[in-house]
Parts: sequence; C-alpha cells; structure tokens
Amino acid sequence: MNNTLAILSYSAARLALNPIVVNIEAANPIEYPDRTGLRYYCKVMVPSSYLSSEYRELITLEGAEVPPAQVGTGLSYQGAFFEIQEQLEALLERKAPDFNQVKIDVCSGLVTPYYCVLTIENNDEEIYSYTQPVQYAIKAGVNERDYAAYKDLFFTEYIGKNRRFLTWSNITKIIHPDQPEFLYWLTNGSPNPTSLKVCYLVRFADGTNETGCSETLSNVYPFSVHCVPVGPKALGLNKKEKIVVSYRVWLTNQADERLSEYREYKIEQEYRRNVRFVIFANSLGGYDTMYLVGRGEENLKVTRNISERFTGWEYLPSYSEQVINTTRGTRELTISTGWLNKSVLRYLEELLLTKEAYLVTDRAYVALVPVFDSLRSQVDDEDLIGRTLTFRFGYPERSFSALPNPANLPIRRTGWRPKAMACLVDGNGKRTGKMAATLLELYYLDDNTRVPGTPIKQNVPGQPGYIPPVESDECSETKFINTVINRAGTYNRKTCASGLTGGPAMINIPAGTFGSDISQADAQAKAETEYNRINTQEFANLRGVCILKPEFYEVEVPNGHWHWRIESPEDPGGIVYRANSPYMGNTWFLQGKPGAYVFPMGSNDLNFPIAIEGLDPSLSPHFQLLRYGGNGVMNRLLVYVNGTLIQDRIFQNDTNEGFAYVDIFRKTDGTTFSPVSGDKLYIQVKTL
Repeated sequence: MNNTLAILSYSAARLALNPIVVNIEAANPIEYPDRTGLRYYCKVMVPSSYLSSEYRELITLEGAEVPPAQVGTGLSYQGAFFEIQEQLEALLERKAPDFNQVKIDVCSGLVTPYYCVLTIENNDEEIYSYTQPVQYAIKAGVNERDYAAYKDLFFTEYIGKNRRFLTWSNITKIIHPDQPEFLYWLTNGSPNPTSLKVCYLVRFADGTNETGCSETLSNVYPFSVHCVPVGPKALGLNKKEKIVVSYRVWLTNQADERLSEYREYKIEQEYRRNVRFVIFANSLGGYDTMYLVGRGEENLKVTRNISERFTGWEYLPSYSEQVINTTRGTRELTISTGWLNKSVLRYLEELLLTKEAYLVTDRAYVALVPVFDSLRSQVDDEDLIGRTLTFRFGYPERSFSALPNPANLPIRRTGWRPKAMACLVDGNGKRTGKMAATLLELYYLDDNTRVPGTPIKQNVPGQPGYIPPVESDECSETKFINTVINRAGTYNRKTCASGLTGGPAMINIPAGTFGSDISQADAQAKAETEYNRINTQEFANLRGVCILKPEFYEVEVPNGHWHWRIESPEDPGGIVYRANSPYMGNTWFLQGKPGAYVFPMGSNDLNFPIAIEGLDPSLSPHFQLLRYGGNGVMNRLLVYVNGTLIQDRIFQNDTNEGFAYVDIFRKTDGTTFSPVSGDKLYIQVKTL
C-alpha cells in the first residue's frame, strides 16, 4: 500500500474556547488630541447559512480605547480591544457520533468562517474603517498555560505539521472488540483533498498482516471536521476469519497519499466480566471513548410531590389522605475504572472537564452528567492505579418499562429536501462551479408536509438525506481574485558554496490563485497569507539565489531616490536619518513615528530621497548605520555604491552600552559622498 505523505501547507484556526482578541489601533494622537469623542466598533460577520459565501452581521461591539499609559517621557496609545470568543462559541455546536456509525460524518457546526469590520468614530463621524480577512474559529480550546504560546500556531505547527487527529488520547490504545471508537480530522491543509479514505493494517494472531481501506467520503469541504469511525466493527474487523490482535489506521486522499498520523489499537484478549463504554466530548471538538472494566452499580433515587385531601366520612382504609401527584426518578451510575497506567490516569482529566458524556447501551447513547468533581490525577509512587467515577443519567425517569429494541417497528416514511442553497468555494476561496444544497428539512413523503418539531439540518456528506452538489453556471465566476505577488522573500540563503553570497528566493503567487465573494482586500489578504507561509528560512535555503558579486544587484529605483540593501537585514541595528526630522529609517526607536520613509524593523530594499524641499539639499551626510549586539564588539563595514566599494573600515561598539553609529556616505579616506538619483547601495557588516 502507498505510504507516501501528501505535501500540504496548513492554515490557522482560532480556538473559540480560549480568548479571541481583536485590537483596533488607536486613532492618531496628533490628529485627535481630544480623545473624549472617540468610539471604537467591532462588527463580527458570519455566513448566512452553512457553506454560504454571503455573510450576515452576528453582533457589533462598541468600546472605548484603553487609557494611554505613561511610558518614560511619552504616552503609549493601545487602542481598543474586543473579545469575541463568547459570541463565536455560542454559534458553534458539537455533534456526537451516531449510534452504530460506520461511515465518515461531517461535524458541520464545529467550525465557522468569520471576519470583523473595524471602525473608529470621532463625535459620531467615521474616521477609520478596515475589513479583516476571513478567519476560522473552532469549538476547541487548550489549557491556559499553553494558550499564550500556541494560540495562533496550534492548528498549523502542532496539529497540522504533525498530522494529528483532534484528541489527546494515547497514540496506542487498548480497546474491546465491541468498542465504538472515533477519530476527528480537520481539513485545514492545502491542497484540500477531494476524498477521504480510512485505511488500516491488521495484525492477526498467527503473525500475518492484512491491509485495506474501508470507508471513502467524497465532496470533502475545506476547514471541516470529520468524524471517522475506527472501531473494530466499523472497520469490519469482526468479520475476519482470523483472530485480530491489533491494527493501525490512517487517512489518505484521492491519490492514496497519507494525510494523517498513524493510530494504533490493541484488541483486548482477556475476558472481562464488566465492560462499559463512555463516550465524551474532548477539548478539541471530538469525542473519545473510555473503556471501563471495573465493578459498577446503578442507583435510582426518587422524589415525590405529595398533597393532602379529605378522606370523606366513611374513613375507608383504601382511601388515602395523601396523594402522590408526581414522581421523578434520578438514576446514578458508579463505575470503577479498573487498573490504569499513569498516562491514562492523567487523561481522565479530559473526562472530568467534559461538557458532554454518553453511556453506550444496546440501542442508543444515553446522556450522562459527571457528578464527580475531583480527581487524583497524580500520586507519587502509586503502582496499582484505579479510580471510581460517578455519573447521573441526563434524563429523569417517571415510569418503568422493559420493552425490547424498537428497531423493527413500522414508521411513517419521510425524506429530506433543500431549504437553502449556495455556491461552493474551495480552500483558496474560489468558486468551484458547483451549487450545493446547504440546509435540509424533513418532510412526509405521503403528503409532502414538513415533519413538525424537527429542526432544519445542514446538508453534509455521510448523513441521511445528503444531496450532492451539482454543476451550475451561477457558481462559475468568483467575484474577487487576487492580483499577482512576485517579490523576494525576506530571508537570505545560508547554504551557498564558499565564495558565494546567499540572496533571497523569489516568491510568486499568480493572479487568480485565491478568491473571495466578500471583497478584493479579502482575496489579496489570502495571497499575502500564502506569501508569509512560504517566506521562511527553509524556503530561502532551498530556492534562494547564490550570488558571486551581490553588490551588482538590479532594482528599479524611483526618480529622486537612492536604494538601500543590506546583506543581513536580520542583524541587530538598521538605518536611521540622524537629523531627527523628518523621521526616516527602520530602527527600533522609529517604530510608530509618522512619515513616508519610516519602515518596519528588519525590513530591506528601502528607497530614500536624495533631497526634501526646505531641508538640506543633500540628506546623505545624516544617514547612519546603527549597530548593536555587544559591548566593545569589533565590526567591519563595507559600503558599495552601484557595485563600487567606497568605504571599508573597522569600527567598535561602545564598550559600555554596546552600540555604534557609523556614517554610511563617508568614504574610506574620510571624505563624504552624496548619492544621486538611482544610486544603489549594498551594505555588508561583519563581526570580527
């Protein structure tokens, strides 16, 4: 079987069970010194229905800016902050697995796209508006101690790159032959697969193996969570002629390339007198199964509503003065886990924190409410580990019955019909040319009326009544597509042979690669996100140029400007115009200063004017290189102009404060040099 890994890049998702903070930068304090009339607004937009590219307003939050903080001799303006996770989390919903589920299902309500429109008003007049690109929120969360580090990277660096399923359970798991087991998979990779297949490697008791694939799902949508049944019965392993001792499962795409990690399952070979399965919602949006083999007991506790009545003058003993009006039973289940290892014991914390739990019975998943409120998750030197768990059944009992399984009872025939439709888009936001029914309603086939009391549901693959998409001319053209991005990355190659200087790699995002039905800015933001994803040191080492004489570079310089390029923009320091006004350069202390020639720290390939009206006609003497990184460090500076070396000098950082300013346009002989329009500077700084 093909075990080739699919080559994927991964997009981020926001954790709706953790804070999702939106910041609006403060209005310019120079333009608006009076802050009393400023109001900040965050409008949250979500799809009008499942898979729809049309958005509706979820909520508009209003706020004031954080009061300016005194920092040194100045004020720091942080703008306004909005937390939107509660609004998004309330919109999302988990979906428990179906009873006896054997097909891949889509958890359509677990993830939602959204974007925010940020505005600032001053005395009710709009002075700023910005529409953020579309992002995704998922009903999942991580522990608070991990949130700060992983909040924006969890689904790219941890889940995505490691191809993990949405679970914290052990990679290798011991399960019962009858155990329902599920894995949850998020399609946040690009390119998006067109189908998902569940593949397995089975190991038998006689030492032989067998590989195969069971369930296949077509019409796979980007940024959807898929519930994958991987229990022995769901995979058909209970029908094998030989005894199964263990098996491995993974997911593949339409080209049989592996998408996911491997998960290992060992079949319990010992007889267990007491076997129970509890399915519960985990922290990442999926559902895990706990296999419990210890002693269990059920307890039914009843509360009665009793009233008094007149007995009559006969005083018959059969006529009660007290009447039971209602009875309400509460059933509790107490189970011992059996012996556990330390990793499984720690994992019980997931069960303690869950918001949904179900007991697997012969005919349904019965809702449970955990009532144990503490767990000894770690005890030093504890060898034999066991715990007792207590649950309350999630429904009251008012009557008794002992009926057989109702699977064969006659029912009125029903069907599903479309309630809403939308054009499908791919993982790049472009329309696919297909129209899909997004919402379905249940109706009676005999009279074509809607079934009362049934909710409208989302049309997802694997569910009863699913209607596949169809070709449609209405969905052939995307409203907005990105323009081309063709520019060098910000990293230089570090793998060049001796004598060659590493340069950046060109990154090309063709026009029309990404699209949007919202705005041109959203389509372009998707392209910029792809540029930032590609722009890494690894990509530069692979695709960057190796230059024999990098000082002879070619670049188009605007009229009236000269160009700056430094060999290692990541080195500490930068260029700065030392006459103070106007602000020009990319050093740390210029960040946030006004001016057309103030650039971010570490930026490269910058254009500066040769003169500004009303100032010194030659600005060049005032430009200096800032270098820091160690007290008394010796450095060598090489300055090339149009490929000609004009300065080669040794300088030392300050022995106390560890920095130095060095004139850029001072020649090796000490004389100054003034650039002319179109000059191209190349700077090399070497630590000696």
